[in-house]
Amino acid sequence: MKQARKRGPNVPTTVLVGRHLAGAGPAVRRVVTTLARQLQHDVEACDLAQPDNPLPRLARRMVTRGVTRLVLVPVTLDDAALSTARLDVDSALRVHRGRAPATDDIARMLGDRARDAARTLAGRPRQLAQVMVILATGGGANPASNADVARLARLVYEAHGFGDVTCAFVGLTTPGVAEVIARAARLGVSGIVVVPHLLFDPRGRRRLVQQARAGAAAAGVEVVVARSLDSHPGLVWALIRRHLEALVDGGLGGAWVNPDLLRVLEHAHAHGPRLGADLEARMAQLLPPRYQDASLVVSSAPMGAADLQRDDDGRVAWDQMWQGFCELALAGGPPHRGTLLEAVAPEAALANPERYAEVRAELARGLRMVTGLPVELDGPAGWIGLRCADEEMAIWLMRAIVVENIMVRREGAILYLPAGCRFTLDGEIKNVVTAVAKTHHYWVEHQSRWGPRNGPQTPNVRGAPAKP
Repeated sequence: MKQARKRGPNVPTTVLVGRHLAGAGPAVRRVVTTLARQLQHDVEACDLAQPDNPLPRLARRMVTRGVTRLVLVPVTLDDAALSTARLDVDSALRVHRGRAPATDDIARMLGDRARDAARTLAGRPRQLAQVMVILATGGGANPASNADVARLARLVYEAHGFGDVTCAFVGLTTPGVAEVIARAARLGVSGIVVVPHLLFDPRGRRRLVQQARAGAAAAGVEVVVARSLDSHPGLVWALIRRHLEALVDGGLGGAWVNPDLLRVLEHAHAHGPRLGADLEARMAQLLPPRYQDASLVVSSAPMGAADLQRDDDGRVAWDQMWQGFCELALAGGPPHRGTLLEAVAPEAALANPERYAEVRAELARGLRMVTGLPVELDGPAGWIGLRCADEEMAIWLMRAIVVENIMVRREGAILYLPAGCRFTLDGEIKNVVTAVAKTHHYWVEHQSRWGPRNGPQTPNVRGAPAKP
């Protein structure tokens, strides 16, 4: 399952690690072949569900072939600990551990599949605002994975303007696919697109198709199931991105990287002028400007771990807490929370009006201090508004904040962030201000570097990427 290209002591071999890949053999082989063609070196696939842990055997085989660098890239939508798969190897083999495809890449692929499927709905041509999208995922037993799918749903909704984007589960977890279809039909939805949030899982997709057909027949509504992500061309580029990041994280040194590929990626992401021949300088473009100094050590500690600092009056000095590393989360560091901070129901937010007013006042104070933007307090209960310079800025920040595990709504240029009477200063309040501080700071620095601006937060470039 490989395509030999360039070989040599500094040429890495990429291994796509996953579980139960045998059932999707043809699709896996297509991805391996395409990825090898782009990387211009060997690519292997390793199914960790096979008995006796096949990864060490594969690594030993690589060593006998003279391979000195192995790049492990999980092919999964939830990582499932694949990035930390145990591998005891010869000291001569350097292992670079990558991560599963990034959230923004997955959201882009899901959105593409949803739009393509929406065009196949029968009857009169529909606007996307008249179509409901269901992201159907696996068993749903992992709360962290469920939160990830909720974030993806929000990203797809904001990016494409569907009438609604929600989630359902193919396994035993509720709500099931048929249940969500029935609920949509009762609300008057006439066209539904079900997008499989599955990767290399033909068995799961067949089960999903059966559930969608049964739900459509029972509810009397048209339902189409989108194509699998396995064949989406963006999947290979998402894996290339993780391959390159793994090399950066592990120290590029003399590792060989296809220079043509780097030029393609640079052009695709519009990251300024063409880079020089030095590989370190090329790869530095993956980081925000402040981290492009090769001598700077960037900590991967979550920004949310920063201690609260207070001013002379004992109030939190929000604008003094994160000097120098506000970009970390969008430069490869982990989100500051492990679970999604979701919206607060209006009745829950107002259960203690006095405390609710205190929470919103502190949130407003913190948001103003870290962004300089106006705060809107007359919005719906359970939310606090942040007025951005324009819709472009609001859309970009919304996507980045959702990736930071904070649920957010957008109405025009106003972002609405959760607020509730049970929020604490060291907990939810800090988390909201932290996410906004990081993403807003990165937005300003990124835009000031890559294009002139008409004001402190109003760039004149269009289509700023969600990730560097």
